[in-house]
Formats: sequence, C-alpha cells, structure tokens
Amino acid sequence: MLLGFAMFFALQTTEAQNPIIKNVPAFKAGETLKCNLYFNWKFVWVRAGDASLIIRDTVFNGKKAMAMSLLSSTNSRADKFFKMRDTLTTVFTHDMRPIYYRKASFEGKRYYLNQAWYDYSNPDSIKVSQTYRRDQNPVEKRTDNSAIPVYDMMSLLAYARTIDFSSMKEGQRLTFPVATGRRIEPQYLIYRGKTVMESDKDIKYNCITVSLVEYDKKGREQTIINFYVTDDKNKLPILLDLALNFGSAKAKLSSYQGLLYPV
Repeated sequence: MLLGFAMFFALQTTEAQNPIIKNVPAFKAGETLKCNLYFNWKFVWVRAGDASLIIRDTVFNGKKAMAMSLLSSTNSRADKFFKMRDTLTTVFTHDMRPIYYRKASFEGKRYYLNQAWYDYSNPDSIKVSQTYRRDQNPVEKRTDNSAIPVYDMMSLLAYARTIDFSSMKEGQRLTFPVATGRRIEPQYLIYRGKTVMESDKDIKYNCITVSLVEYDKKGREQTIINFYVTDDKNKLPILLDLALNFGSAKAKLSSYQGLLYPV
C-alpha cells in the first residue's frame, strides 16, 4: 500500500479530480441479480457455485436507508477443494453515503469478520470505526477521521454503478479511500474502454470495462476485480473477474429482476 503521507495528497474527492463525472441513479430497491461462479483450476474453468446481489430498502439506527448484499457459496463439488461462504453487506443513504459495512467470510479453513461504521456527525470530517477478526484471534479495532468521503468494497461497487463513464478517456482513473476492516487504503477505479460481453444465458451485451486496483509497496499495480457492466443507465454487471488468494474466479450473470431501467 502507499504510505500515509502520499495517500493524503492522492486522495482528493472524485468530484474535484473529475468535474466532468456525473452521478445518475442506476438501481432501486428490489433489484436482484444472480450469477454462476467459476473457479480456475489447472487452467480449466469449473462451475463452482452461485452468487446473488440483492438491493433492498432498510432502516438503520432509526433512519431510512438502502442495503446491498452479496452472497456467494461454493457447491458440494468445489467444497472438496476450497469451501467458500461469503456474505458482504453495505448500508448506505439514498445519496450514496455508506453507513455500515460487514464482511463475514469462510474461505478454505479460515473465517474472517470485517466491519466498518461511518459517523457523519462532525461536519468537517468523517469518523470511520473498523474491526477485524480472523478465526478465534482477538478482535482488532481502529478508528480514523477523514476530510473526504470513505467507501468500502460494496458501497464503492454501488457508487461505481452511478458514474457516467461516457465522458472518461480510456485509462483514466478515479481514486477512492476504502475501509478494509483493518485500515483505510487507496484504491482506484480505472476505465478500460468498451467491449461486447456474453452472459451465462448466451446473450451478448455492449459493456463498459472498469478495473478496481491497488498498488503494493513497490508501486506495482494489482487488479482486485475487473467489472464488465452494461453500457446503459443500469450499469448491470455481466461479468466480474476476480483475483483470489488461491487463483482466479469469475461471476457471470445468469438472471436479473427489478431493474430501474430497460436493458
């Protein structure tokens, strides 16, 4: 990760860096997406499980909000090699400010629980409280204050679907501070251009390609996820190409319902 001092200068608000970027609504409560998971073992892609992305209305601390949850699990065949049960949830306001984040994941033989709470009571800074736990180890706690918006992996995915990429040039990147459960790190959305992508129903879509990346201590780019989303107002994820600890995985859209706009 980048050093904290360099991070301070790099992490300006998206709007200040990119005044041409406009945010438009891309989803509504009731949207449900279902995907098939594939793992790459010995250069062969194998159907490994299912994933679903659900957006709903909710109430958090007595206030109306929205919640987006990503649930993924491997099937019995894949469980023999690598068992995964992940539930990621973000709660955010209707103007896309994250309030709470939780990632509970069982991957292989390890269990992780990451959480983040966002406090906007101070008009000059955002207070982000985080906890991290692996297996039965003691809980690690951390609190940071930031003068600029902070996201987590899920709320950043929701926010990215509201960005109008039509004004961006290929290779242009947006910088975001992201709460991981242990710290706040800079991560980047890079616009890669347009392509045609096929869903698991053999339907072809005109897509926008966006990468979520981070940089290691030597400044080398490491891709976390490549997103392929429809080139329309929905920004519907057709394919997610993920880098995992044990290799790579893909989540391919198989069905959807409750979209805000026609595809």
